Amino acid sequence: MNLHEELVSDLCHLPTEVLCHIFIHCLPQAGYTLPNSKSPPMLFTRICRRWREIATDMPSLWCRLSMNINHATSRNWRQAVFCYDSWFKRTRGRPLSLEIMCIKNDTTDLRSLFQPYVSQISSLKITFDKAVAPEILLNDLPALQELRVDISRDVVVKDRDTLACILPRISRLFTLRGLKLEMLSPYDIKHLSRLNPAWPLTNVNLGICDPFTIMGLLQLFHNLCSLKIYILASDGLSFEPFTHSTIQFFSINFVSACPVHSARIPLVHLFSALTLPNLYVVRVEGRSWPHIEDLILQYDK
Repeated sequence: MNLHEELVSDLCHLPTEVLCHIFIHCLPQAGYTLPNSKSPPMLFTRICRRWREIATDMPSLWCRLSMNINHATSRNWRQAVFCYDSWFKRTRGRPLSLEIMCIKNDTTDLRSLFQPYVSQISSLKITFDKAVAPEILLNDLPALQELRVDISRDVVVKDRDTLACILPRISRLFTLRGLKLEMLSPYDIKHLSRLNPAWPLTNVNLGICDPFTIMGLLQLFHNLCSLKIYILASDGLSFEPFTHSTIQFFSINFVSACPVHSARIPLVHLFSALTLPNLYVVRVEGRSWPHIEDLILQYDK
């Protein structure tokens, strides 16, 4: 017991600079932090007064947050309001990265929690699960640069409504540079035409789509530098020649339902029609494809 007390005492009296480095390394290396009193960074505020003062004076500890509210009772809701507001205040105006789980009627309440801090949000990941009025969460985000949207596939009709509702709002996020849309069905892809062609988008990471959709995206967004997609085979229709001058990175990941022989032909047609003068990287993932060299040789112009 004495040894334990001495160790705790020594840790509590470490120099502030050393404690700051320890606190940073205790955070998750990837992903977001949870507002959990038993996990960093909130755990640091419960050890001793000095650790609390140091932790609450480090905005970098509080800039990545996962939000998942549960206000079945008024008491839970009051606790959530206090917790998230205290968390946001500790960022002291620094850029925020948020992960939000939005279920059914959560949209208005979630929005009210981060509304005073919208000018800080630079990165946002949202999972929509049968959400009502999902577009509320994407209104007026003046500093947003990276957006990832996951759509639950439980109810197909509701999923399509979700995508149709949020795309017009996404197209008004003129500071956005990276967009990742996950869990899309081929039916959903047609809604992407609602995005504003004047939108200065540079990076797109899509769910499932086909070569015809890829060509449409390249024709729609002339500022794209990076495009990553999960691909399904199409009917092999040919394409009109098209030049895209800014694409530098192109990644294709084949879904398991896409046979090699059926995928090769539409991709050859796609790359035969495309001229990408600034392309540096083509990455093909998801399966061993013996004809990839033939495809690149045919594309090389």
